[in-house]
Amino acid sequence: MSLRKAYAATLQWLRIRRGLSQPALQTQTDQGHISRLEASTVSASVDLSADLAQALGVTPLSFLTLVAAAHDGKTARAALKDTLAELEKLGVLDEVLPGEPQKLTPPRKITAEEKLKAIRELRAAGLTQMEGSRKLGLPTSSVGRLWHVDG
Repeated sequence: MSLRKAYAATLQWLRIRRGLSQPALQTQTDQGHISRLEASTVSASVDLSADLAQALGVTPLSFLTLVAAAHDGKTARAALKDTLAELEKLGVLDEVLPGEPQKLTPPRKITAEEKLKAIRELRAAGLTQMEGSRKLGLPTSSVGRLWHVDG
């Protein structure tokens, strides 16, 4: 079963189990979108999934656990047990996780910074631009462009 179909089946199953109609979930999105979600013709965003879970009276984690269990053909208990074991194996079960993504330096920028550092070191060692170019295996135009950059 595809994850989208498991999501659709879980959404429909939980909505009916809670005695809710599709229009009852319209505060999260329009009824047509809920119908398309249950027909598995569209996917839901993380934010919409959280909103739908709340409207269904469960936490997003509970809702997604049910989706994962349906996808894998397991009970919710078995899915949670497997998830606990997996997180324990990863060593992250008791870690407090970041709530925001970190601002990471793009690999290309790291490479540029490393080149600049290497060029500065060669310049400080008294090499010429041509010697630095040969030593680093960089085009002379690149070395020349970075040779006079001050930090």
